[in-house]
Amino acid sequence: MKEPIDNYFTTGELAKLCKIPRKTLLYYDSLGLITPEVIEENGYRYYKRTQLFALELILTMRKLDIPLAEIKTYLSNKSYTNYRNIMSDREIFLEKLLKKIIKTKNELHHSLLILNQLENIKFNDVLTVRTDNEFLYLSKPVSPKMNFKDRTKISASLFINLAEHIPLNNHTFGYVVDKNSLLDQKKPRHIKYYFCPVFTKTDYPKCSIKSKGTYLTLYFKGIYMKNYDKYINTLSEYCKHNMLVPISDIYITSIKNFWLTDEISEYIYKIEVQIK
Repeated sequence: MKEPIDNYFTTGELAKLCKIPRKTLLYYDSLGLITPEVIEENGYRYYKRTQLFALELILTMRKLDIPLAEIKTYLSNKSYTNYRNIMSDREIFLEKLLKKIIKTKNELHHSLLILNQLENIKFNDVLTVRTDNEFLYLSKPVSPKMNFKDRTKISASLFINLAEHIPLNNHTFGYVVDKNSLLDQKKPRHIKYYFCPVFTKTDYPKCSIKSKGTYLTLYFKGIYMKNYDKYINTLSEYCKHNMLVPISDIYITSIKNFWLTDEISEYIYKIEVQIK
């Protein structure tokens, strides 16, 4: 050994100096990223000064989430061009990541707004609410002839496909029911689509706009399938009594469900229909 042993760093010393766990150095060694300059017969491992700089480079690249395999390749092929290419790729990666984080934050904010509304809900009252455009991520059409399992497959596909287009699913979902079931109480009330509200429009072809306008809105507790007839009839009677004309399908949104409670009696739904 050309230099005195005192000029070298033990594994513990180098780890402490760089504020990383000792096992991280050992792991990097096992990958061939940074190997001790000296390994004595007693197993003591020593790193030289230039390896401190190599470790600094490795740790900097790891802060940028550069894969270890890519770092190893670069350490064997250092050059201005290669380093610039890696940094350029990281800049593009971080720009995409930043956009995703902003979208996630927006979806989270939207979800929190919905959650905050749960504290001030008036149940079983028909309200007249003015809304802006809203985006709904629609499922495939639901046929009245479908059995329960096939309908479940469609709703499950909705959630899976949605996860590919937005960074964060929120806890809300719903059903689109034909407006004719409001105009004629004798007509069967069939679900046309399942939907999930989204904060921003996606490129998915089934991302639909729930038009801005005036909506009759009613909140109720309990299971949708056991209660929707009653409350759709309530909206129907309200329209007749006040000479209002429904001009949209019926939107039924689950805003408190199995994501928030195990008590089905505490489930909360919102029914909406646009009027003129």
